[in-house]
Amino acid sequence: MKLFLASEVKNTQTIKKLDEYIGGLRNKTIAYVPTAANGELKYGAWETESDTWKLIQTLGANVTPVVLEEYKNNNVYDILQNKNIIWFAGGYCGYLMYWIRRCGLDKYLPDLLKAGSVYVGSSAGSMIAGPSLEVAEWYPGDIERGASLLPGLRLVDFDIYPHYEENMLPEIKQHYHGKKLYLLKNGEEIIVENNKIKVVGIVRVITSSS
Repeated sequence: MKLFLASEVKNTQTIKKLDEYIGGLRNKTIAYVPTAANGELKYGAWETESDTWKLIQTLGANVTPVVLEEYKNNNVYDILQNKNIIWFAGGYCGYLMYWIRRCGLDKYLPDLLKAGSVYVGSSAGSMIAGPSLEVAEWYPGDIERGASLLPGLRLVDFDIYPHYEENMLPEIKQHYHGKKLYLLKNGEEIIVENNKIKVVGIVRVITSSS
C-alpha cells in the first residue's frame, strides 16, 4: 500500500516530488476526487476556480474526475479500480468523509490500494487518511464544526496538520489531544509505503505527552 500525503499537492516542489515518486505522471491514469472542495466552496467551483484542477490537466495524465456526490449509494468501485492514482483534493474533511461513507468507498478503498493504486492526498485529502478528523474541529481560521463525529479512513495511525506555520504551534499544542500529529508546511509530504513512514521535509511531531 502506497500513500503520498501532502500539505498541498499543487505546490511546485510537491508536484515534482510526486512525479518522481510515481515514476512520471505522464500517461498515468488518475481518479481525481474534488468532493472536499464542494464542501468548502460553491458546489462545482473546483472546475473553474481550482488551481489544482488546472494543474492536473497539464500533467499529460489520463484524468477522470470522480465527484462522489454524484454516486450517493451507487458503487463507484468500477470507476476507481485499476487507476494508477486516486487523488483526494483539499477542502472540508468532514464533508468529504460523509460522501466517502455514503457511497461505501471507505469499505473497499483499502482493497484498491492493495491492488496497486497510489493514494494521493492534498490537505483535507491527507487529513482523512488518519484515525480522526478532530483537527478540523479547531483548525485556526477554517473550523469545520461536527467533522470529528465521523472517523478518518485509518489508513495510517497518525494525524496530519497541513499548511503549518511556526506561529501556529502554541494554539496547536493547546487543542490537540490525539496520539500523534505531524505538522506539514506547504512543500512537505509524508510517504507511507508498506507501513514505513518517510517525512519529506522537516519532521515536526506533537504527541499526547507533548
